[in-house]
Amino acid sequence: MEQKKIDSIVAAIREKMPAYIDTLSDLVRIPSISFDNFDQKHVLESAEKVKELFLQAGLTNVQFLLPPSGRPSVYGESLTSPDKPTVLLYAHHDVQPPMREALWNTKPFEASLQGDRLYGRGTADDKAGIITHLAALEQVRAWKGSEGPNLKFLIEGEEESGSAGFEAILKKNADLLKCDAVIVADLGNFAKGTPSITTTLRGMSAVNVEIRAVKAPLHSGSWSGPIPDPGQVLCRMISCMTDGKGNILIPHFEDTLVPPTEAELESYKSLGMTEKIFRNDGGILDRVQLKVPENEILLSLWRRPSIVVTAMEVGSRLNAGNVLQDTAYARIGIRLAPGMDANIATQQVVEFLQEKVPYGLECNITTEDGANPFVTDTTHPFFKKMSESMSIAYNAETKFIGCGASIPGAELFRNTFGNIPILLTGLEDPECNAHGENESLYLPDFEHGIVAETLFFGGIC
Repeated sequence: MEQKKIDSIVAAIREKMPAYIDTLSDLVRIPSISFDNFDQKHVLESAEKVKELFLQAGLTNVQFLLPPSGRPSVYGESLTSPDKPTVLLYAHHDVQPPMREALWNTKPFEASLQGDRLYGRGTADDKAGIITHLAALEQVRAWKGSEGPNLKFLIEGEEESGSAGFEAILKKNADLLKCDAVIVADLGNFAKGTPSITTTLRGMSAVNVEIRAVKAPLHSGSWSGPIPDPGQVLCRMISCMTDGKGNILIPHFEDTLVPPTEAELESYKSLGMTEKIFRNDGGILDRVQLKVPENEILLSLWRRPSIVVTAMEVGSRLNAGNVLQDTAYARIGIRLAPGMDANIATQQVVEFLQEKVPYGLECNITTEDGANPFVTDTTHPFFKKMSESMSIAYNAETKFIGCGASIPGAELFRNTFGNIPILLTGLEDPECNAHGENESLYLPDFEHGIVAETLFFGGIC
């Protein structure tokens, strides 16, 4: 492509960036948290807003695709010709809870521009993905007109809470959604200004564990000693899952792991990850030691499973007293490496914990819907075209990376559409703090992402 044409596309996008940021900010104002313990009217409000944006963009066949939960995915299409390739564009409009609002420097649901970052829940994960797709549609239609690709949009409404109904949506609407490739704009770049395509994802699942010793809380002075303390029991159960170095001790848990190829190992090495960079990006306290050496940081993140206690409750911190509690609760999150099966691994965790319950305490364990790990084949020409487009847009070499997080839709797309290219892109970066307090979007890469997707659309036709 001539540099003159690239420059004109970049100039057109740069001129529209204030409008794109304003549209993103409008979406951020909607607290579309898809977890059951939050008001779900906001998820519907968010879906209605996305539908409105689709209609404003000229998409046709705009409709809600409803999972059993009722949290709408939003569909729309911009078709040119059956002779042109069809790309399905995925993002999600639901978000994580704000977590500890007192730790936010801005209001979580009011987009705030500070320097080169836009702060607010959902800015990076994943409402920017929605605007990237719509902006690239606008730009490629202005460039190519009816000679551009067919574009279908699918914006999910319950990704953050596990995509429990997404498989049903895909199965029911497989003909409507049929495509030659999928772009999942819900990942990120290895670093600011470093364009990245993700090729592996860890899977995820979780268990909720409650231990009970007595019918109701008791005076600790009068009753503690003979009676097992549920809090200590649960801590011991959890500690049995790993050894002192963090290695998982659940029998056969890692038997099916698929090791990275030599090419993948070389790619990881080329990224230049150091302990200093990792500690800085993660805000790790100076005296805290990592569980792996520097050369295994990316392997640990991308190709090995992990177990994390994401919540624990024994009484109330705000109302703590001298009480022997009746129950103790923990939610244990499980990240699954390539080669593992979510259902099998979750059941292994359940059985392991059940065997570790001492003193005959009552133990109730429930499981959450899981997602399998994902590995994609990058030999399809679309990967080369996306890599080239991103390199031009960012003026930097595109990297193929892994990701320790999970995108349930990736594996579901493959199961639905077969072995088509599934390109995992996005605008998160190590500083964006997705899922945490003070989430933000790096605006230069927001622009780069729109340019890259526009060039890709133009380049495949």
